[in-house]
Amino acid sequence: MGISQGRWGVGGTRVVRAGKVGGGWIAATVIGWLAAVWATLGGPGPACADEVVLKDGSKLVGKVLRIEGGLLRVQTDFAGELTIDVGKVQGITTEELMYVELTTGDRPVARMRYEPDIGQAVQGEMIMPRRVDLSLVKAVWGLGEDSPELVAAKAAMAQWSIRLEMGVDGATGNTERVSARGRAEVKRVAPKDRLTIYSEGRGSRENGVDTVREVFGGLNLEVDLNERLFTFGRLELENDKFESLDLRATVSGGLGYFVIKEMEHEYKVRAGGGFVHESFTSGDEENSALAELGWDYLKRLTEWLRFTDNLTVYVPVDDVDDWRGVLENALEVPLNSEETWMLRIGMRNQYDALPQEDIERLDTTYFLNLVWDWR
Repeated sequence: MGISQGRWGVGGTRVVRAGKVGGGWIAATVIGWLAAVWATLGGPGPACADEVVLKDGSKLVGKVLRIEGGLLRVQTDFAGELTIDVGKVQGITTEELMYVELTTGDRPVARMRYEPDIGQAVQGEMIMPRRVDLSLVKAVWGLGEDSPELVAAKAAMAQWSIRLEMGVDGATGNTERVSARGRAEVKRVAPKDRLTIYSEGRGSRENGVDTVREVFGGLNLEVDLNERLFTFGRLELENDKFESLDLRATVSGGLGYFVIKEMEHEYKVRAGGGFVHESFTSGDEENSALAELGWDYLKRLTEWLRFTDNLTVYVPVDDVDDWRGVLENALEVPLNSEETWMLRIGMRNQYDALPQEDIERLDTTYFLNLVWDWR
């Protein structure tokens, strides 16, 4: 008595029947059911993916990332990350457990399941399937990720950072020279304002004689008025021995505008007015109102290279020919993946249209600094 042709069983697995040989029939049946269970619970097959069914009948296959603020974020292979209004979604099916926060206050860890005949449901490891209308789903996020409340709390907190720079170069032989440049900067970045406090100094000795001795510092505050427009206030103090400058104090303020405001790509322009006081070693003093113009630019060129460019021009109201400007541009090269250490290579140009006697109009400094960033 041979084995006769059988039928198709659970999961599309073929179950065979033996004729009158009882042991063969039992073995074939057991093997068939085991194969069905294997195929259903985890046997080889196509990769699983989440599915989103829209109210217009179309379907999206990808990875459900998050629901927050009435918006669904889905990562797809064909179009990258998509953001969809939850009101346009008929149902969602997810393969992985996620936090599902309901408007009732419940927050189960569950998978989302959608069947056209049944509707939307959630089902956890220890939770029976539960029908839930999508309008009752307040938020969804992955295990190990921050909840929307925590994300919002972190975004609302001010972020402090410290940056220290130091560069030294020298020469021996026909000329004995050593030069140093250092900068310390503290930043506070909040959702609606930015504060920078800084100090910088540079010096140089050649054959035992000082040739450069300059120190300056100050603070800059920006407060957003809307998404792109902001107001600013600045204070800077400067002393330069070889420009015969005992003190230059500049106070200014005005309006700024973000021409580009993207992650790692920023360009903002500013214009305003203020007051400057200058006192010199000769005993002379000058006070005048001034206009201020400038820009700040930042662009990440590659994963390991960032470019910055900053310009500020001061124009005295009573003598526009006596203007001065500061232009600094640099390339920043991270030395580790966390970008806590980097090299900063660039130059700083200070131009004074009407300098003191025997002083050059343009003062250019080249630098190669080691930078430590703490965030």
